[in-house]
Amino acid sequence: MGQRRSRRVRAVALTLLGTLVLAACGSGASGLDSLPGPDQTPGGTPIRIGADLDTSGPAAAYNQQVRDGIDLAIEVVNRRGGVLGRPLELVAKNSQSDPAKGPATYNALLEEGVVAAIGYVTVAVPPVKALIQERKLLTIAAASTTASMVDAPPSDYLYSILPTGQSYAEVFCGAFAKTGARRVALFHDNAPGVILLVDGYRQLFRSCLPDGFVVEESAPVDATDFAAPAARIADAKPDAVLTVSVGGSFQAQSETALAAALPDVQRFSIGAFDGQPDSWRVAGAGALDGLVAVRPVTTANPRTAELEATFRTVHGDDFTLAQTHVLGYDSVMLLADAITQAGTADDRDAVNTAFRRITSYQPHLGQSGFTLSFGADKHVGADGACGLVLAQFGPDNTLTGDWPTFQQPC
Repeated sequence: MGQRRSRRVRAVALTLLGTLVLAACGSGASGLDSLPGPDQTPGGTPIRIGADLDTSGPAAAYNQQVRDGIDLAIEVVNRRGGVLGRPLELVAKNSQSDPAKGPATYNALLEEGVVAAIGYVTVAVPPVKALIQERKLLTIAAASTTASMVDAPPSDYLYSILPTGQSYAEVFCGAFAKTGARRVALFHDNAPGVILLVDGYRQLFRSCLPDGFVVEESAPVDATDFAAPAARIADAKPDAVLTVSVGGSFQAQSETALAAALPDVQRFSIGAFDGQPDSWRVAGAGALDGLVAVRPVTTANPRTAELEATFRTVHGDDFTLAQTHVLGYDSVMLLADAITQAGTADDRDAVNTAFRRITSYQPHLGQSGFTLSFGADKHVGADGACGLVLAQFGPDNTLTGDWPTFQQPC
């Protein structure tokens, strides 16, 4: 029953999305109010969904993308008639990605009567997890790739969408095998979140690199000169380099140095750089050519292509869809599905129970065969590693499409 309901709600969403895309052809308007088609937004008391979005701290750039995805999803849901005859409404707070501000931020969301929440950085803080558990607040940890964060107690009300670090290792190990890479160098920034990821990757990548990375280098996230670490990496004679970073100018400039020091070595990337076109322009001419980035977004997935077209209706033809846009969008759609299945927005426990009945949800992430399913014992929604796609950069320092050499099979 849960699977049929999930697919039915999903079908309605896709139908409306397709209608919006078709009607938008040739339109030069922008903004959410420019979405074509009938507006059936209901009246009544709004159903409030909370979000902890960093608008002024270190995650501000990509949290704005999450916000854009949330805003579009709420508009789409409301225009098709809302949920249970009521409109959705976002309550956004700003923790500035500061762990110390996390509990106060979530308490503020609860005080405003949210039925569920979307978290990003501070959702991983133990006091926040404890608060979510105590107040029975269904929360999607939108950016989490760590299974233990949503599996380890207390986590009855905490879920994730993205594939986990194990899946990232599985995808890259497949890529290394396909290219014959056995001596892989690791380069990363010193952002706290990246350090945590790297700590996990050292062990996970031993499944295909039994001796570990041939060399590991790091630099401060605000560094601007990467000649020295690039030279040390070159001295180790790797046959591939994996960079893990928050992206931005750090990765643009470090890739420029790596391209100069190792012009014939395959480079790979984990992080947010794939969705930061403004940062691509900071790299030296042709420096990103051949770089392969892992991302959970591909327009080869027709659902993703439809969503990107709808975003362009709102933001213009130059818009580039990033994973953070999709995470915000799909989080809202999943919560709307759960509230619909629960038949109420006034009982957070009932909404959480309904969320666990969502199976085979077809997100706008990953390859076309990728799905999300949840359950009492399944808080990581990803059904396999094909929620990840390898994309390549071309000589003009822009993404050219999916990497033809290897993709993780569904």
